[in-house]
Amino acid sequence: MNRTAGAGRRIATIVVSAALVFVAVETALQVRSHLRFGQSVFNALRGETRYVEDERTGLKLLRPNRVFPGQDVEIRTNSLGLRSPELAPQRAPGSLRVAVVGASTVMGELTRSNDATFPALLAERLRAHHPQRAIEVVNAGISGYRLADQLRMLEKVVLPLQPDLVIVYPGFNDFADYCRAAAPATTRQGLPLLTLPGWLLSVEAVRRHTAFLRAGSPSRQTLLDPAAVDLQPYRARLEGLVARAREAGVPLVLATNARAYRPEQPLEEQMRLSAQARHFNPCFDLPGLNALYDRHNGEILDAGRRLGVPVLPLHERIPGGRAYFADASHFTLAGERLAADTIFAFLVRRGLPGA
Repeated sequence: MNRTAGAGRRIATIVVSAALVFVAVETALQVRSHLRFGQSVFNALRGETRYVEDERTGLKLLRPNRVFPGQDVEIRTNSLGLRSPELAPQRAPGSLRVAVVGASTVMGELTRSNDATFPALLAERLRAHHPQRAIEVVNAGISGYRLADQLRMLEKVVLPLQPDLVIVYPGFNDFADYCRAAAPATTRQGLPLLTLPGWLLSVEAVRRHTAFLRAGSPSRQTLLDPAAVDLQPYRARLEGLVARAREAGVPLVLATNARAYRPEQPLEEQMRLSAQARHFNPCFDLPGLNALYDRHNGEILDAGRRLGVPVLPLHERIPGGRAYFADASHFTLAGERLAADTIFAFLVRRGLPGA
């Protein structure tokens, strides 16, 4: 009896100790996230989460008129819930307004300040080119947006601002739909599975740092064949963006997606640079992601040819590697500057509005 009780106490001690360690690690990660990015569970406890669902548009937007301070990233939002300067509903006579639509790379998920994002840097270049003209570049990027969200952003937020030009940098979030569609449906009997809250940073850290285990060897066959992925829905969404802009009489520019990892890089470097992409898209291995990126960029280029829309091949202009990318797809400051320079040069060369 005493032996059983002693074993029970030891098990209880181990469980309690493990729980205390978990709480300590999670608290440290939450504090670190709050200090670096101004975002943690503490925001949720105060009702100050970074994102909200906008009642008027139904879109996920940044919480309006807020500053999310952080040592690494500070995000300031306007009344529309965008990481952009405040905008008057009506443009001033003779002014120029350009909007950049996209996801986290446009928003600048890892960019230190609003002024360092490539839409803001593009505005600087346009103002230097037209010193006598009032110029605004709207950052209409929101983390996690797919093409369908970007179309709704265009319709609900951007077009009412009467822009002279819209630039769409789609990003790669549509990849996740392919993994979700390919996931086998499973049924389970017995006790329900215990699910953990999504805000637990310790769980997310484990997932990120074990992505290489789930992805396996880069030389093995991909889990999902990128050549077999049906891109017709993606093509239709691109066409919908172009059609909606044309209906509103607003010129549109499409940009292809740049990425940090490239097939010509050493394999070890590709694996390191693609860790984020493999984490969020576990149904593709490294060759699969490279192939799918190329297919998506091919769709963007083809849409431009078929529909008569200017396409900026940004994937050809921004080299891969750590100099220009903070992770698989988000720019460093050098990347933000190069993106702004490249877009500006493209507008000038094509004689597009704003150039």
